[in-house]
Amino acid sequence: MNLETLNRKLSRTLSPPRLQHSLRVMDFARKLACHYQVPEEPVVMAALLHDVAREKDGPELLALAESYHLPVLPVEEKAPVLLHGQVGAELLKREWELTEEPVLEAVAYHVTGAPKLGIVGELILIADFAEPARQFYAAQVARELAFRNRLTALKYIYTQKIRYILDAGFLLHPLTLEARNQLLLSESGTEETN
Repeated sequence: MNLETLNRKLSRTLSPPRLQHSLRVMDFARKLACHYQVPEEPVVMAALLHDVAREKDGPELLALAESYHLPVLPVEEKAPVLLHGQVGAELLKREWELTEEPVLEAVAYHVTGAPKLGIVGELILIADFAEPARQFYAAQVARELAFRNRLTALKYIYTQKIRYILDAGFLLHPLTLEARNQLLLSESGTEETN
């Protein structure tokens, strides 16, 4: 499916505000792909589709996770919205017949992150957090960091997400902690300049 077809199909799935968010994430992700010299097609496709399951309510997300045989962690049972990435990736694979693994991985883990996430997933996570309509301070900082060093931007975003979750008294998803820890551990190796 080409991008125009996906956009039309998505416009029948998402509300106008959610679709506009996805289009802003796509535009920002396209700029990041160009900056980091990453093939544009999987990045813009993943950015456009990242929230395909975001407007499904908690019971529906849990039911879809069960029907797709996805493992559901206790934190996800308590906060099913955390499943919208993984459910979205399965929905895209099973119902939209998408097979591009970098796109599916990016959609699956844009909510929580994951250790050793591929570059498409990294760029989508950054673009979703820092898209231009997000006006909170951490998003503004992340927008600046995004073009300086993507790993620094990712580490900053994970740290901000964890701080927010702790301050709000919510449950932390283990993948977010593991992803941040993996970035910190990799800093002791070679430094990334992009």
